[in-house]
Amino acid sequence: MAIIAAFDLGTTALKCAVVDDEQNVLFSGKENIKTYEIDSFIEQNPEEWWSAFLSLSSRFDTSAVDYIIFSGQMQDLYFVDKDGHSIGNAVLYNDQRGKDYVDRIPEYVGKETSINIDGSIPITKMLWFKDHSPETLEKAEYLMISAKDYLIFKLTGNSVSDATNMATSGMMDIKTKEYIDLEGFVDGIILPAIRCSDEIAGRVLPKVSGSTGYRECVEVFVGSGDAGATTLASGVTKKGEFSVNLGTSGWVAAISDSPMEGVFNFPAINRGLYINVIPVLNAAVVHNWVARFLFGTDEDRYSKLHELLSKEEGNNRDLICMPYLVGERFPVADDKVRGVFIGADLSTTKADFARSALEGVAFSLRQGLEKQGIKATSVSLIGGGAAESAWDQIMANVFNSQTKVFGDSDVLPSIMLSSVVLYGKGIIKNYDEFIISVLEKQECKIYHPDEKESERYDLLFERFKRIYPSIKNCF
Repeated sequence: MAIIAAFDLGTTALKCAVVDDEQNVLFSGKENIKTYEIDSFIEQNPEEWWSAFLSLSSRFDTSAVDYIIFSGQMQDLYFVDKDGHSIGNAVLYNDQRGKDYVDRIPEYVGKETSINIDGSIPITKMLWFKDHSPETLEKAEYLMISAKDYLIFKLTGNSVSDATNMATSGMMDIKTKEYIDLEGFVDGIILPAIRCSDEIAGRVLPKVSGSTGYRECVEVFVGSGDAGATTLASGVTKKGEFSVNLGTSGWVAAISDSPMEGVFNFPAINRGLYINVIPVLNAAVVHNWVARFLFGTDEDRYSKLHELLSKEEGNNRDLICMPYLVGERFPVADDKVRGVFIGADLSTTKADFARSALEGVAFSLRQGLEKQGIKATSVSLIGGGAAESAWDQIMANVFNSQTKVFGDSDVLPSIMLSSVVLYGKGIIKNYDEFIISVLEKQECKIYHPDEKESERYDLLFERFKRIYPSIKNCF
């Protein structure tokens, strides 16, 4: 029997599920991760990722593990020195410090990259480092993008990444899955080797076996950027099915056999397929902000918010929120825009503000659905934000579509990742049967749209789309 330790390194936590090849979950847990926000910079410390990995690994029998695999946040940028230590903090995907360098990319890059370039793309942040922190680049031996790749590096000594993740870097051709012409751009810094998710990145080194408890030579797989893992976990397999991720940031994702114009396209875990993604910077970060704004740092702030949303419809049901707390990349590409409430009056309550903020995120995501040009037949919600049932119903009403939320959605991507190992080792012949089997075992709650609410949201949605053009010059 094969035992797999699958880890998902998100923005707020490192999650783990230890499963066997019969889909039994032997352990699940998580360790929180700190984010450091200084002015407009958003960073994390890679050494804290490693500490979280060691802490989680100490909570189960690592000596029984046969394989290790990771998924993780994509589109970060950080550097590692020749001794294998991170140099400073990692710049996160939602950090927009590269915004002033977008127009300079053609000076360095020999041909167009595979994604739209904005200030959050690692290739623009690299130019920021050239101007503002050249000493970091002088010390750097390796450049890395996905957070998970640091854990792989620490375990195996190999700098490896997956094509899903590297498609977010601005440095990879999505069709060939090879680097574009970067001569003179990275200045001799080693880039990750690009591999498929089901390939082996390396084996646990003897020098880390003792501190981690994993046996020497345990195989560590390349794994996937979080977009690949969450799409797999949502069971999206055919046209009309969408996955909506309500992590700190979020996205709308579909699967197809080719890249799509005007959206982000990533190679899928399933070889030969693509994930067509509309990414938004403001998803559960808005839910977190609302809870903190209304209830401070109270440990029960999320349950209090749930109670407020569940018990009180509010008086002002025409209040609209533009939820762009950290700028936005879709439905508008604007790093300067910020959140706005429109329509408050003397009757407006706390519940109105809370509900309106969550509705604003749902409207942004609906614009993502419409951008795909396909009528949604079903939507799967995944990520931490999906734990708020009031928000799930709002999503169903705004999308006017059946909306599914699977149980254990927080660790479901980690569970699904085990299928990548099983496929890579030839234990299963395809992903579909495994995915269906896992989802059948999961508790699934289905939210059906309320016809009257959907009609009301249709009217608000048309107003929502008119607001940004009117306010974009105010920031």
